[in-house]
Amino acid sequence: MTSNEIYNNLFHGGAFSLPYLIRMYHPNYGALYFANNNEDIVYNGNTYHASSFKYTKPKTIGGVLQNGSLEITAIDNEAIDIIDSSDELFEVMAVGVINDGNVTPIKAFKHQYGSATTDEQMKITITFTNDDRLGMVFPPYVFDAENNRGNA
Repeated sequence: MTSNEIYNNLFHGGAFSLPYLIRMYHPNYGALYFANNNEDIVYNGNTYHASSFKYTKPKTIGGVLQNGSLEITAIDNEAIDIIDSSDELFEVMAVGVINDGNVTPIKAFKHQYGSATTDEQMKITITFTNDDRLGMVFPPYVFDAENNRGNA
């Protein structure tokens, strides 16, 4: 199954939820595996636990993948624990999609920049952002005679 066929089935299949497999990982905590399905799935030796989530893939804007989000419940899983213990090393990866009971791998979406929020219904919302290091200016300040009188 090609990437175009996968996305065509996902967006036009009429299913209530998109059947993604995701992996949440932090080096100090380990990995958590979730399937947007009503039963657990074993794929590549890992058990993806049944969960309820909504994964929105990033959009291509100007030739660059931007944004994307993950809304996942924290009820009956350890997702809130990995978020609490995370720092800049936390990553979320969309591993594959479920199509007619078979898993088709996708390797396009790995996220490691963003922000996470929780609400009173135990829903975690992770909003992904892009790596902005290429847009940064070094040094971050411009020194001139006005702001650096001793060394200008």
